[in-house]
Amino acid sequence: MDSRINKLNQIGLPNREAEIYLALLQKYEFTAPELTKLTNVTRSKIYELLQNLIHKGACSESYRDGQKVYRAIEPKLAIQNIISKRENELELEIAKMKQAGISIENELVILHENSADIDEPLNYIEVFTDKEQIREKWLSIQKNTKKEILAFSKPPYTANLIDNVEDETGIITNNVKVRGIYEYKDLNSEEISNLIKMIEIFEKIGEEAKIIMELPMKLAVIDDTITMLALNDRISLKPSITTVVINHPDFAKAQKEVFESYWAKSLTIEEFKKNNIEYLNA
Repeated sequence: MDSRINKLNQIGLPNREAEIYLALLQKYEFTAPELTKLTNVTRSKIYELLQNLIHKGACSESYRDGQKVYRAIEPKLAIQNIISKRENELELEIAKMKQAGISIENELVILHENSADIDEPLNYIEVFTDKEQIREKWLSIQKNTKKEILAFSKPPYTANLIDNVEDETGIITNNVKVRGIYEYKDLNSEEISNLIKMIEIFEKIGEEAKIIMELPMKLAVIDDTITMLALNDRISLKPSITTVVINHPDFAKAQKEVFESYWAKSLTIEEFKKNNIEYLNA
């Protein structure tokens, strides 16, 4: 294939239109029958393809001695016209796709919501291993919380604690009660001091917080219904966390009792600072 035809293909001219345009460039003007002799286009198709070129701004039509004649538009302008035409077509196509998406979205949402009523084995359990997916899931759950979050907080974190201040402020403002227990095991004195400062920031925005040496797992119980828990991988040598989200009130009830038992034996921040002054000042 002529490399010029291939390049014209790339900007929006099919093979036969590209062939006609190249032929038009060879002389000032042509009749349709003359073009059929210079190209592989049949007489029955030549007029249709010439109209396509006119529509795309690559060709012009006029009359000479009562006969239609065709001229090539100067290449620089023709290329601009062809590309501009293609851009407009793509914009229109994308607009139609978006409109179609909006049109079908509600129907698909209804279909999906109806399917949620069908009991499937373990359809209330989700498992995540990707840190970004875990964070996105947590932010989604947090945003939709109505009344209460209970949380065990321990390293490693999928995000810095400070990054959660704004989101937690928002839900507490909406009258959501938040209680958190923080682990300090394996932290040095500087890290503990930084943790306490962070906890005190959460307390200022309305969270009830306590601290304890060790927690069994990372855990969040939301609205007596959703449980989100994270466990370290005991098999892989690489640091990783598997997070499980269980949407079941019975399981949430059991985990809430676990939380309350640890809450009862945890210390407030003031109690912890009073009992560990020497350690914190080390």
